[in-house]
Amino acid sequence: MKKLICAFTFCFALSACTSSGSFTIPEVMPDAPRIQFDNMFLRGVFNWWEADPSYKFKRTGSGWIVDVELIADGQPYDFRLSDAKWTPSQSCGGKYKGQPVMLGATVYLICEQGSENLQFTPSSTGKYRFTVSPASAGEVALVVNKL
Repeated sequence: MKKLICAFTFCFALSACTSSGSFTIPEVMPDAPRIQFDNMFLRGVFNWWEADPSYKFKRTGSGWIVDVELIADGQPYDFRLSDAKWTPSQSCGGKYKGQPVMLGATVYLICEQGSENLQFTPSSTGKYRFTVSPASAGEVALVVNKL
């Protein structure tokens, strides 16, 4: 009986080494990187697309804000959000090229390499507050208000 068990164990181990079973371990997709709002800048034609410290978002009770002086000349300002290095997962923009941003309306941004520039056309010259906050599905909510 002992020899039978030993032979069975040997055959089982040998067959496991030559088995071409179809069991595969499922791949776990990593979570999308969390947006680091403390490292984000408002970047656009109004600041030559630079990561200028005066355009860095600051935390408040309602999200992260930056205030910008804009001139109303009838032309849209192209802009987007990004960290200092233009990291794809930390660069947020529109779902399509030239997506408009309307005063007081919430726009949802995507943060990935394929995001596009947004456009805002101020109705009057003055200071505008850009407020961002996390939204569902890895998106970022943006609202622009006049101060």
